[in-house]
Amino acid sequence: MKVAVNTPTGNIGRGLCERLLNAGVELVLLARSPEKVEHLADRGAVVYKGDLEDADFVVNATKNIDVLFWLTPPNYATDDLRGHQNVLADIVVRAVNENNIPRVIDLSSVGAHLSEGTGPIAGLGDVERKLEQTDAQVTHLRPGFFMENYFMSAETIASQNAVFLPMEGSAKMAMIATDDIAKVAAERILDKKWSDRTVIELVGPSDVTFENAAKTIGDALGREVNHVTTTLAQTRDALTGMGVPSSTADLFLEMYGAFNSGSITLESPGSEKVGTTTFRSFAEQSFVPALTAMGDAKG
Repeated sequence: MKVAVNTPTGNIGRGLCERLLNAGVELVLLARSPEKVEHLADRGAVVYKGDLEDADFVVNATKNIDVLFWLTPPNYATDDLRGHQNVLADIVVRAVNENNIPRVIDLSSVGAHLSEGTGPIAGLGDVERKLEQTDAQVTHLRPGFFMENYFMSAETIASQNAVFLPMEGSAKMAMIATDDIAKVAAERILDKKWSDRTVIELVGPSDVTFENAAKTIGDALGREVNHVTTTLAQTRDALTGMGVPSSTADLFLEMYGAFNSGSITLESPGSEKVGTTTFRSFAEQSFVPALTAMGDAKG
């Protein structure tokens, strides 16, 4: 089996590639920075260097493959995020059509069945619908809130013992570890029995409030860590201060608001696939070592 992965350096892509190589898959990697996947090339993966916005590159790199794992990467610098997502959708559709790729695993998001009101998630829904117009057998993976999103709060946890997010502390989510997503993706790729359009919604083993998530990280660190709910205006200022265009920042505010209101839901409640990584094990085994390493690097 020959499988192409378009995002081999991300949290999900790394875990997926390791599993596929362990299974003896012939692996093709699309990478902007091949030096970041040298360890995979050393194990036999074929690496093509290029940009996912280059349609000719994507088409050429995905010739003669049996399965394509596609993740539509975000672009925080664009002032038309949904338009950008649709450009990438058109590129992957062209590759699937021109190369007659028989099966595609598309990493999407919880709530992608909602066409409006969900910020960047709506653009991932556009990707889903465009892929479904091809002749490929397509599985959409729709995970919920990543546990690894807490890595973006590492600096404020280290310096202020606080997580600043525009989410209500009492809001609950069945947060999922990216390694659990990679595991499901690998299982789906290696399973040759499925066909047609399929949606697999992915959640963690239990609901976690944002207050409890911060407390759990604090327990793992041996000190108190608090969740601080920022206003949407404060969040917008923070995003634009980092160089995110106003229109893109507004889309993320729309998504945060939709999560807070509970309007982003599963399409088929009760049929979701549940990961095994608890938030406590993530905090103890992944987050704390990463935070410690960050401190060591600075020291």
